[in-house]
Amino acid sequence: MAYVFANRQEVKEAALWCEGILKAVQTEVNDYFTFDFRLIGSGDRKLVTQNGDEPFDLDYDIILQRDKKELLNDPKRIKELFRNKLDVVLKNSIDKYKPSPSRDSTSVLTTNVRIDNRISFSFDVAIIAENDNGHYCRITNVKDARQYIWNQLPNSNGFHEKFKAIKDAKLWNDFKAKYLKKKNEHLSRQTGVNSFSILLETINEFYR
Repeated sequence: MAYVFANRQEVKEAALWCEGILKAVQTEVNDYFTFDFRLIGSGDRKLVTQNGDEPFDLDYDIILQRDKKELLNDPKRIKELFRNKLDVVLKNSIDKYKPSPSRDSTSVLTTNVRIDNRISFSFDVAIIAENDNGHYCRITNVKDARQYIWNQLPNSNGFHEKFKAIKDAKLWNDFKAKYLKKKNEHLSRQTGVNSFSILLETINEFYR
């Protein structure tokens, strides 16, 4: 098996469905928070891949804005709140997509979405907020310690500027080829490195 780029139309339709779900969650949690959301990583850059016919991943950040109940110091309660509300929306979803209840993994809430009795894609949602120093932090479930913490996001300085410079230099096709090659290198070594980290690695190497 090897990574290939996922069908762009399928990815686009799946992303529209995910965004509809998140807009419904905005209504569900309105008594507690307002938030924005964004598609991140390879999904945001139209670089979604899949290994053979295995599911592809769509990763979203929920960016907390107004904290109406002063809950920011209780990340466990926040993640449980969002998980419960997300599951309500998923359960009431009527579509060709058949989502599983969300699962609390280390740094995201993840849902497997089926079409025609096969898992078509994974819908992963991280919850982040800006701290007093202007850095973004993500709620992380430290399972060994049985606690939830705000974990500062890894440094990705200049990510957007470097990406724009690569596209402006008309090197997009070369970049896509290098990214796909690196994905398959990580697959062959079974490193377990996630797609966004590989994307950052490729950008930094390519930019140099």
